[in-house]
Amino acid sequence: MITEKLKDIPKFPGCYLFKDDKEQIIYVGMSKYLPKRVSSYFQKKHECKKTKTLVENIRDVEFMIASSEQEALLLEEDLIKLYKPKFNIKGKDDKTRNWSITITEGRVPKLEMVREKPDGKPSMDFTNGFKCQEVYNLIHDVFPLRSCSYDLTNEAITAGKFKPCLEYHLGRCMAPCVNVDVIFQNYKNIMLIKKLFELNFSFVRKELTREMNDLAQKMEFEKANTYLHRLNALNELDKAVEPIRTRQHNKVAMDIKNTLGLRNMPLIVEAFDNSHNQGDCNVAASVRYVNQSPDKSNYRKYNIKTFTGANDYASFDEVLHRRFERLLKEKQQLPHLVLIDGGVGQLNVAKKVFGELNILDRVDLISISKDDKHKSSVIHLTDGRTASIKDNLNFTFLGIIQEEVHRFAIKFHREKSGKKLVGK
Repeated sequence: MITEKLKDIPKFPGCYLFKDDKEQIIYVGMSKYLPKRVSSYFQKKHECKKTKTLVENIRDVEFMIASSEQEALLLEEDLIKLYKPKFNIKGKDDKTRNWSITITEGRVPKLEMVREKPDGKPSMDFTNGFKCQEVYNLIHDVFPLRSCSYDLTNEAITAGKFKPCLEYHLGRCMAPCVNVDVIFQNYKNIMLIKKLFELNFSFVRKELTREMNDLAQKMEFEKANTYLHRLNALNELDKAVEPIRTRQHNKVAMDIKNTLGLRNMPLIVEAFDNSHNQGDCNVAASVRYVNQSPDKSNYRKYNIKTFTGANDYASFDEVLHRRFERLLKEKQQLPHLVLIDGGVGQLNVAKKVFGELNILDRVDLISISKDDKHKSSVIHLTDGRTASIKDNLNFTFLGIIQEEVHRFAIKFHREKSGKKLVGK
């Protein structure tokens, strides 16, 4: 198994997890370029007894992709503390684990950093206290929330018990301690922060942009400018939480791998679909996702060349040959999982092509058929097993990719049909 995986090491920064014959993780490492680092374990003799013993015990390897070397370092730290591999010496202690940013209860909630959070409470979790503090400060740059410990009752506020502090004058707090009218806005900010905890940055970005545009239309440019600063801070925050996003992506990929019984963690996924109008303007398309994000530089469009008329099977046969013959010839990164938009027949065509190209043992292969409402429904595997897309929440990710490749293929078909009509 490991021999085949070493042929397809992701050409990215990231982490590698070596396993023994009992499927136990025995070592976690990181690299800014995984192929060079991982291959070095198996291409030379090791003088170090510890390294030599490690290599002798390796039976399998998993890979996790990061977007940068720094992110890979943080991911490595998380994984070592999580699995405590016996060949890792540094980083096993629990001193920096379990930092979380949570939201307090009460009438005027606020953010707080805690070492242990109650189960089920919305939070953003870290294994590094410095990273937790950085994100905490950035959230305060995006949303003006109180950081004090005052008991903000109506009676105390009305009686004028409090005075605005420096945070208010710096624009980092709305001073609910002296103005009960801002409590509703504080509550709204808390709702948006919960969206950030879900890593739904697009929702928050749209909301802040909408409010900024509303203020600009009212000619309140100074207030609108504060929202521009908040949006800039949001972009910084988005970058800062990338290691959390990567960790979640890897958890989803591991769950899909285990649930469907795949060989690889589906970190790089390609999907294929075709489109035509009763056999006219035959086209196909493919999309690629890396760590659950579209890699649009690897989207591809195909004009069908080998036949005319309506033939889904022949279309998939041609396109899969073209795509993977080129990837193999140019020694480019193969996907971990290929998703075919279709049923058992389309899947069998893909299985035949992969057999002819000798990559069936290197790339996992599934198809997804749709229900009568044209929604993703049943996952088909090459060994005949099936799974409902509703069986596992993480399968939603596969449905999203199927919808994206279908959209991309339809768009290309309409472009080609439009050009043909104009030509007539």
